[in-house]
Amino acid sequence: MLHIILLILKILGLLILGIFGLIIIAVAIVLLAPAGYMLEVSGKDTLESMQGRLKFHWLLHLLSGELYYEDGRFTWRMRAGWKKFGSGMEKEDDTDEMESVPDSFGKPEKMPEARAEETLEKQPEAQTEEKADSGSAGVKAEHSKTKKKTDIRKTKQKHSLYERLKEFWEKIKYTFQKICDNIRSLVKKKERLTAFIQNEVHKSAFFKVIRELRRFLKTLRPRKADVCAEFGFTDPAVTGYVLALISMIYPFIGEYAEIRPDFERKILRGRVYVKGRIRALHAVSFALRLLLDKNVRTTYRHIRKFKL
Repeated sequence: MLHIILLILKILGLLILGIFGLIIIAVAIVLLAPAGYMLEVSGKDTLESMQGRLKFHWLLHLLSGELYYEDGRFTWRMRAGWKKFGSGMEKEDDTDEMESVPDSFGKPEKMPEARAEETLEKQPEAQTEEKADSGSAGVKAEHSKTKKKTDIRKTKQKHSLYERLKEFWEKIKYTFQKICDNIRSLVKKKERLTAFIQNEVHKSAFFKVIRELRRFLKTLRPRKADVCAEFGFTDPAVTGYVLALISMIYPFIGEYAEIRPDFERKILRGRVYVKGRIRALHAVSFALRLLLDKNVRTTYRHIRKFKL
């Protein structure tokens, strides 16, 4: 009997170990399997001339998809295992359903002229009397309304000049007091915000996030890239602002990119080709490194409780 119990426990242990092993293998595949992507964009001067394509695949093309932009329209296709989806397929299904539905609605019947004449002849003469009564009642109501309006005007004219000046002075005092209260609240908010930012714990957490974010962005660098763009706006200041934004990410794309700003004319043309891989392991490690840092956790709690 004891031998049978030990055998059953052995089998259960092997099953549990097998399940854990399968879970570990599945998690490893999800974290280590790279997701490939390829992006192509080209355009010349107008948005209508822009064309783009994005392709991605994961787990040996078990999950894949394509997105197209052409002639101002988006089309997409996706495959998950043996199941296929797409914008064109949905349209075809809709058309088939519309064709299969029978036309159960007939044309609206027209009322014959004879029926119209009969209904006109059958109208009672009492309607004319009702109209007359309603007209007299409307005249009385209008007369009472005019009386009320004249009474309201008379009461308004009774207000003296002293009362008007007093009301105006009260309004000025109220607006001035409100402005002063807003200034005081802004000063208090500024002091709280500066104290929150200048805290040493929050500073260290901020620099930690910046370092980890740079490391994570390096892992997202594409294997192949070719960016060539020429842009310009009617206002040279806007061109300068856009160039300043691009300079923030230029250290990551500088070796692949050729960007030419034009401060004299409005222009937008270029092409973009990017191909690379992304692994979920890098995102998970980025999140874990932030969660394990004590300063980041305390700063997150303070941000949730912080109120201006």
